[in-house]
Amino acid sequence: MLRTINKQKQIAEIKNDFISNITHEFKTPITTIGTAIEAIKEFNILQNKEKTDEYLNISKNQLQKLTVMVEKILETSALDSDKLLIKKEVKNVIPLVENIVLKASKTTSKSIEFTTSTANFTYSIDSFHFENAIRNLIDNAIKYGGNSIEITIKKSANNLQILIADDGSIPTNQRERIFDKFYRIPQGNTHNIKGFGIGLYYAKNIIEKHNGTLSLLKNKTTIFKINLSKN
Repeated sequence: MLRTINKQKQIAEIKNDFISNITHEFKTPITTIGTAIEAIKEFNILQNKEKTDEYLNISKNQLQKLTVMVEKILETSALDSDKLLIKKEVKNVIPLVENIVLKASKTTSKSIEFTTSTANFTYSIDSFHFENAIRNLIDNAIKYGGNSIEITIKKSANNLQILIADDGSIPTNQRERIFDKFYRIPQGNTHNIKGFGIGLYYAKNIIEKHNGTLSLLKNKTTIFKINLSKN
């Protein structure tokens, strides 16, 4: 009974943290959009094309952020209800991953290296969700990892491994829970970098829906391994 009570308490704390965090995340773009619209309305900005475009672009960017956040939450909800539609087609995974890495490298000053032992590995995937899973892992490395990130692809026979590594570290006592929905590694009473705690949960579920596995290797640094095998 005590174990059940403690588990319920943990779930309640995670839920409350998630609600608090998501409220903050939504408020920021909503406030920014409201301020931009108010400026356009009240200060004759329509007479200044450059200023008008600037504020409209700010609003557009913030709306895009809101869209991404809503999509992430809806995707997680769909995962839980088994209503997520996976539309697979055979594609070469290597250039797909390389393109994700290239885009990610343009968003950060951190060092990102990509190496592969093969130029070709065809696999049946849903490009949208598979790319999102890879992107979530790389985004996590950028946000929470060290200054050096390495994405390595290794092929052997009908097996492909995708390793996403950074020189940061995850406390040993937190490793078992990082794939839990809404769970984020605690940093006292604050989280310096905001997130919903659903990125790794989503990535693991998507990789498993592709008949693969996602795991965190036992290492002093942080290394996530995706394993895909052709039957």
